[in-house]
Amino acid sequence: MVSAAGHDPLQGVLAIGRALRAGGGDPDAVLAAVAEAVRSATGFQSILIDRHRPAWDDFEVVLLEGDDAIARELIGKTTSWAEYGALMLERFCHHGAYFIPAGSVDWSGFEAFAASSFPASDDPDAWHPEDLLLVPLIDSSGEVLGIVSVDEPADGRRPDADRLELVAAVCDHAAAALEHANATAEARRHSAAVEHLLRVSAQVRAWESSEEVLAAVCTGIRDALGFTKVLAALPDGDGLLRPHATVGWSADQLDAMPRRTLADLEPLIARELLQEGCALLDRDQALALAPGALHEIYPSRLSGRGPRAWNRHWLIVPLYDRAGKPTGLIWADDPADRLVPTQRRLQALRAFANQAGAAIESASQLGRLRHLAEHDPLTGLRNRRGFQSGMEAGVAGGRTLSLLICDLDNFKRVNDSLGHGAGDLVLEVFAGLLRACTRESDVPTRLGGEEFALVLPGAGGEAAMAVAERLRRSVRERFADHPAAVSVSVGVATTGPELRSAGALMRAANRALYAAKHLGRDRCVAYHAQSLEMLDALREADGAAREQLAAAMLLAETLDLRDVGTARHSETVGRYAEQIARELGWDVPRVERMRAAGILHDIGKLGIADAILHKAGRLEPAEWEEMRRHPELGARILEHANLRDIAGWVLAHHERIDGTGYPRGLAGDQIPAEARILAVADAYEAMTADRPYRRARSSAEARAELLREAGKQFDADVVAAFGAVLDADADALAAALPAARPAAAAR
Repeated sequence: MVSAAGHDPLQGVLAIGRALRAGGGDPDAVLAAVAEAVRSATGFQSILIDRHRPAWDDFEVVLLEGDDAIARELIGKTTSWAEYGALMLERFCHHGAYFIPAGSVDWSGFEAFAASSFPASDDPDAWHPEDLLLVPLIDSSGEVLGIVSVDEPADGRRPDADRLELVAAVCDHAAAALEHANATAEARRHSAAVEHLLRVSAQVRAWESSEEVLAAVCTGIRDALGFTKVLAALPDGDGLLRPHATVGWSADQLDAMPRRTLADLEPLIARELLQEGCALLDRDQALALAPGALHEIYPSRLSGRGPRAWNRHWLIVPLYDRAGKPTGLIWADDPADRLVPTQRRLQALRAFANQAGAAIESASQLGRLRHLAEHDPLTGLRNRRGFQSGMEAGVAGGRTLSLLICDLDNFKRVNDSLGHGAGDLVLEVFAGLLRACTRESDVPTRLGGEEFALVLPGAGGEAAMAVAERLRRSVRERFADHPAAVSVSVGVATTGPELRSAGALMRAANRALYAAKHLGRDRCVAYHAQSLEMLDALREADGAAREQLAAAMLLAETLDLRDVGTARHSETVGRYAEQIARELGWDVPRVERMRAAGILHDIGKLGIADAILHKAGRLEPAEWEEMRRHPELGARILEHANLRDIAGWVLAHHERIDGTGYPRGLAGDQIPAEARILAVADAYEAMTADRPYRRARSSAEARAELLREAGKQFDADVVAAFGAVLDADADALAAALPAARPAAAAR
């Protein structure tokens, strides 16, 4: 039936139904349709809707049908519960609608309400500009969704009881439509959260690290559940929780977070406090349970007010392993809607946390399996798996990189004499010594058996040899009292023009290790292509003495090239030794042999580390002890070359006439005559040549030192013979100088 005023209640109800269908899950669209339906059903021309904001516990004007100028002024204005509560009194209520006639309320205390522009009339039944008709929109649970204000009736009359009942009935239908729209929107949000959760679940198995998993979960909680700050924390090695993934937190905020253990947070995540598996606590509850260090934790910035508002709440979601033990937590904060999460949102949050917990445990298990696959079970070092590819990546990076290949000397004897248990213990102890010599970036590896490797990113040759020497000495000291002789030989190679690939570096280090073994073990040898080629020639000689000697001579020359501080030293000593032998009247073959011995006397220094050989200052006791081994090492090299006579002379060339020399403490005639010649020639050349640690002495000073030590350090007859050689050289030089002067003058 159409009223006399022209409005149609039935059409209004149908319009509400259409609004319900058309608006769907969009509350704003439903509100617009509701306003139009209320107007057409009730005959009021001005419709204003205040939507309840739970986050602020107030009402905001979101829609006004009527005067556009007034709409622009009122949209966005808010009204408190207290203001509406003072108006919606029982005496004004008629069938759920509240009609407040003009004069019933002192409007001076209500800033949000003002008289309309409707014309005033003296007729007591006419609508007055200060009349107010309010109808709350109440959902099925009794919650107020909003308030509809109607004004400017088309017939200009105040509503009677029937019309108030009609307005209330239409608004009841409107409330149902809005409730349905809100529920649909919430369902869609929940569905989106579930879909997001499923996407995370589908991807999570492809990720291998807990950081990847937690990053995806934090992003999912933000995008699906609307928390703008999400933090996932796991305990570090020290047991303190550390953020492993975050969304929305600044670096300063994270730095300000106090670090605590899971045990510290147990009162906050006790099972009896959990809702849907989440600890949702208001601030007073949280502070009563939390340790004092957490009281200054980040205060929420997206807080609201009212019973449903988020107001600096704490929301902690514990992560569990399969046994139900807490393993970490998710902290969610600053919800975009400023509302305490609903039960469904807490359920979704728990589901995200369950995915995170399961995925982290899977990643941890995968990490353990990978660790077992990539690490040696006895020593805990990395094994050969991935070693080559890791080296290739390091070399490809373009940085300097050194490689040490280490092999325990005569390790089979340890197993044979003491048993495999003792051998395993030696390997474990050596692995510990290897770790102690490394930096965090270095990669100690057990290649297999008693062979180990150490990759030193960023380390040059000298630094690598220093590490190798430190390792070798520590092994010797650690196993000094061991029943079996335990030592290590080390081959060292460093990237450079000749070594540009991981394979070339590995071959070079192995070749240097092979040389260390053949030079007597318990030593470190750096890869020098020329030196090792000459050493190979000595080992592979076919027995021809001349070829062996020639190879040894080239090897000694290579040593001179290697040691720039003593360049041409071996050649010079060979010449002096030859001259002394000739002065003593030896036959030609013996003199030639003497020259060869002079050239070869320091060949054992091939096995001395560059760090010691090139040191600019005084040697430390351990370094000096290592340097003193070069006569024995040289003798071994020459023995392998079948140069046994020269080997014996080289072995003794640091012995002293008074018996205080090394390595055997021989005295007087116990020292071969050739070795006594080498001692004098070597000492004089060393005194008269510059060294990294001192300037050269003059010839006169060096001769005076030889004379002082004659009969003590040096053989007196050899010193005298060498003096005669030097005098003869001086006379020859003096005789040559006058002949040169005229030519110089002519020029």
